[in-house]
Amino acid sequence: MIEGMGDFAAEWEAGQALVEQLRGVHSKIAALQAEEAALMTRLYETRRAEQIDLGVGLLYAGESASTEIGVALKMSQRSADNLIAIGLDLKHRYPTAAEAFAAGRIDLAQVRAIRETLANVRGDLLSELEPKIAAYAENADPQRVRRTARRWITEADPEGQAVRRKEAEAERYVDVKAADNGTTILDGVLPAAGGRTLFEKLREMACTQVCGEDPRTQNQRRADALVALADGTGRLTCQCGRADCPRAPFDAVAPMPRKALVQVGVSAETLAGLQDNPALLAGFGAIDADLARQIARYARFQIITDTDTDNAVEKGRGVKELTYRPTARVAARVRALDGICRAPGCQVPAADTDLDHQDRFDHDNPDNGGPTSEHNLGARCRRHHRLKTLADNNRNGWKVDHLPDREVQWTTPTGDSITTSPEGTPYLFPSEPVPPVTAAGVPDAETISPFIDAGPVIDGLMEMMHLYCTPAQRKAYWRTRRAKM
Repeated sequence: MIEGMGDFAAEWEAGQALVEQLRGVHSKIAALQAEEAALMTRLYETRRAEQIDLGVGLLYAGESASTEIGVALKMSQRSADNLIAIGLDLKHRYPTAAEAFAAGRIDLAQVRAIRETLANVRGDLLSELEPKIAAYAENADPQRVRRTARRWITEADPEGQAVRRKEAEAERYVDVKAADNGTTILDGVLPAAGGRTLFEKLREMACTQVCGEDPRTQNQRRADALVALADGTGRLTCQCGRADCPRAPFDAVAPMPRKALVQVGVSAETLAGLQDNPALLAGFGAIDADLARQIARYARFQIITDTDTDNAVEKGRGVKELTYRPTARVAARVRALDGICRAPGCQVPAADTDLDHQDRFDHDNPDNGGPTSEHNLGARCRRHHRLKTLADNNRNGWKVDHLPDREVQWTTPTGDSITTSPEGTPYLFPSEPVPPVTAAGVPDAETISPFIDAGPVIDGLMEMMHLYCTPAQRKAYWRTRRAKM
């Protein structure tokens, strides 16, 4: 035997054993994911049946199950909603995929791929294709499953594909989610042509509206171009800083950017630069003090004091507390203090919520019902407003209690309990001051230079390549370039 071959063989066998062990673990996890989705679905169906019997409408019966799951498992309501939807589809539309999932032969990502591609397929075609696609998924990654399934569906029903495309386009959306360190993630589904139109517009702006000395990368320019389309300027401003920039005449006549309506809760000391406590950006969460002050440069201010403006307990009810709708001042204060929907796990900004009476308002005799006051109002999104109303009417098994200091205790039908605190209060009235940081202590992040600085000449060449070269020709060109490197 050649020296060293024995060691190599042993290492190879050890690697094979690890791969087999990894496959086994992955299969077990997939089977557990299937069991979890099935259990969530059973809970949803149980709660739905119970609530229908209690008179809840078919449209909303059972929707509180995902909030209950969120409390029990400390997971987001959206994730629970998605898993319940998957469980229902596996049970009623995709039996072969359900069996493979339960056995651990496919995982959750592959199930999502199957479900997304077959979502709008009619029943007779579904019964033909679902077993075939589920079997294919056992040996293919999710993206390959999607591509192959789309081809099979189009081949089997070219006429219906146009209908399915229109149905899918009807589900288009754009969403903005909070990310880390003062950034957001833009997520959306657009019609194919619209998506390409948007990207090409951003690429055109990034390539033609700044000079070759602009320090930003192409990715950064496209991101800034999207904001420019939204703020009304419709163009990029070159950041080269040169007095003789060839784009300066165009930049000089660019319209002023429109300022979006955003809500920020921040302490007066932080706003004045005396402290650097974080601020609360509605729908996002915590942002640093420097960003809060930047936003505040163009802001309108509403002062929220830490003294209770609602003195109904001491002086009796005022006339305004006997009306159903709160005054603008009370509404603003409640939303500022609560920050977001007060239900557990919900991130809907308070500005987009209903102001719900904890103790019910009596329309027939306001003196006997709960007042329209700061103490008795809380921010709740429409979904959790319904949950609270059904709880008050004993139709969903929940119990919702207001506690001192605006805390709210939510108790599920099975007795799990969680207490939520107002999110805005710690930002408006921080208990521990954060010392301010000098401007010199917060350096600007350095721009990472691209491998190729896309100046005017290179941008022009890239534009010509995209216009006159096929994808195959471009791939061949780059393969040749890499071989020479």
